[in-house]
Amino acid sequence: MSLCNPTLLKRCLPVLTAVACLCLSHFAGAAQPVRLRINTSHGLNNAKGAVIDAGLSLSEVVVTPSSPDNGRQYLSPDKFVTDARAVGATLLSSSFSGWNYLYDSMGYQQLATNGMAHVYAYEPRKSQLPSAPPPAAFVTVNRIGGTTGGGIEFGVPTDYMHGKGQGTTPSAVTAQLAGLMACLKFRHPSWNWFDVKAALRSTAANYPTGYDPYKSGYGAIDFQKANSLDNASHLALFAPATVILGKKGDQLFFRINPFSQTRRFTDVVFKFATKPAPTLKELTLAEITAMGGEYLFSSYLHKDANNYAYRMGWGEIAYLVWFTQDAALKFSRIESYSIFGPISISNP
Repeated sequence: MSLCNPTLLKRCLPVLTAVACLCLSHFAGAAQPVRLRINTSHGLNNAKGAVIDAGLSLSEVVVTPSSPDNGRQYLSPDKFVTDARAVGATLLSSSFSGWNYLYDSMGYQQLATNGMAHVYAYEPRKSQLPSAPPPAAFVTVNRIGGTTGGGIEFGVPTDYMHGKGQGTTPSAVTAQLAGLMACLKFRHPSWNWFDVKAALRSTAANYPTGYDPYKSGYGAIDFQKANSLDNASHLALFAPATVILGKKGDQLFFRINPFSQTRRFTDVVFKFATKPAPTLKELTLAEITAMGGEYLFSSYLHKDANNYAYRMGWGEIAYLVWFTQDAALKFSRIESYSIFGPISISNP
């Protein structure tokens, strides 16, 4: 019988098609391993333990150190990215002191371009500005009860999950959070790292009452609740991490670090004559306008979208509020860190 018999081929085609679809479906749905790189070996066992606690294997979330030397071969954030790229890691973790909120602006482009996030212990050498935003491309965390302040994003209890990932030090909970974030990414392969952060923020203890730098930012994480979320287009919107770079004459210069979750379309800033109160729900344009907001800037209209200069009027007093907007014209809620002001300049 000819292998090219048309009758036989016609009879077999439905079966072959079904098998092919089954195979394609299997491979399309299979999550690729997520690779987590630990800066030296500091916190390595906590990160690995967190993976086991979450019910995954170390072949699904691959955790490796940049070196076996526990602390003495520490890599700076830019060199650490190069190291992570060499092994295909997209999540980085540094359990060392010295956090500065300006790191997010310095390292944002490199991390975002490479599809990476960098978890960093919130142990600053000096106090951070209370108004500093939680980072966009970095992730800051400390143990509940430990150091907190401007720019912190999460807290983790020292006995969290009561398993192999728990630890009593800032280093331990930093690596533990990194391990759990890698697990979220494995279980939600369509999410980017901003989506992972959005899921953790919106399920953390302080989310219902708003970001609080004096209470670990968004507060204690809830891995199980974050993991129960699904569609990235339904995750809560979060404002960009915007900081003031400086002032020259009548101009105030801003650096915008977009919170580039799947829902994000653009970053927008509005001007208010009086300080708006934090508003713990997503807003429409009509609602922002009714609150007194005047549109100033959308990043998608500008080539250099990460920078913005606001020209202050003589004698004017203003407040600027930064939002993330989605394609349906919904805007992120107003958190304390997204409000700048009062901004004013006196007559010469």
